[in-house]
Amino acid sequence: MKRVTITIKKPQESYDIVIGNDLIKDLKKYIKFSEYTKVVLITDDNVWRSWQQVIETALPLNTPHIILPPGEQAKNIDSLQIIWKKLLDIGCDRKSLIINFGGGVIGDIGGFAASTYMRGIDFINIPSTLLSQIDASVGGKTGFDFVGIKNLIGTFNQPNAVFIDVQTLTTLPKREFISGFAEIIKTGLIFDKDFFETVTSKNPSEFSESELIKIIEKSCDLKSTIVQMDEKENGKRKLLNFGHTIGHAIESISLETDKPLLHGEAVSIGMVAEAKIAKEIGLFTQEEATIIKEKLQNAGLPITLPNFSTESIIKKMKSDKKNSGGHINFTLLKKIGDAIINQTVDEEVIKKILNNVSMEQ
Repeated sequence: MKRVTITIKKPQESYDIVIGNDLIKDLKKYIKFSEYTKVVLITDDNVWRSWQQVIETALPLNTPHIILPPGEQAKNIDSLQIIWKKLLDIGCDRKSLIINFGGGVIGDIGGFAASTYMRGIDFINIPSTLLSQIDASVGGKTGFDFVGIKNLIGTFNQPNAVFIDVQTLTTLPKREFISGFAEIIKTGLIFDKDFFETVTSKNPSEFSESELIKIIEKSCDLKSTIVQMDEKENGKRKLLNFGHTIGHAIESISLETDKPLLHGEAVSIGMVAEAKIAKEIGLFTQEEATIIKEKLQNAGLPITLPNFSTESIIKKMKSDKKNSGGHINFTLLKKIGDAIINQTVDEEVIKKILNNVSMEQ
């Protein structure tokens, strides 16, 4: 059984990201539950059905739990009010601990609840999806969707620890597993060409468990390095936004339809479009833009825009929290493994590329 630990260090605190197989049952070895007055589990219906017996055994006896509906649609203020009310009813105080067990939605909303209840209580993330294991659970971003805009309201609040158990991926639907690889591929594209080539060398489902642990470890290591340098996204952390300016916009629109995109699927399309934008303004080569599109397609990820109007996409992009001074802000590639932040692009160029990506087959 392989386990690795990555420590994120900050000036006044640090926390561990523990990665391995069959970790959940050993939580009592890592967490001093006796230090807390209350421990509360937050999860969703799907995770609870698959992992109830395992997680109940791993936590203190009769740990109260809050179970939310699965999916992005639950990441709203109504869910937060349910959580806050339940925490109050349970009698949670500032010495309480929240355990977020689930995908990115649970980590985001559970982390936000922890950061705001009584002005902040401790929380631990146990991400159960590949996407949350390599992205959402690491870095301290918490929040929820508001008025149709993804993650509009949120905080920066670091967890006390993250436990990544690859065993949870055995119950993950294939579509969600592949969606997670979009963020892994993005990490290679912005930081490390060799890593990009490794993670796109075969279909995501073909990687062994030991290879997957190494991929997760490398992804977390690269992201944690950036988070330690720029926790609140004032500079280098913006590199992580490649593919997200367009990706978040089309994801938000898709959530209003009967065929919502998963986050990684939207980011995949966003990366194809933003690579084309970089090529259009002379930053990037056509050859590398084509490589990105082909590798994403080979991974089983979508590469063309749904039938959304260009105007609706740009409207969503203009409400993105990463913008400043009324300008849409992009992180764009100069080459595979090297990205640049704070790029503004003429709106006509954006429209041209969105129309191009919509027409591609």
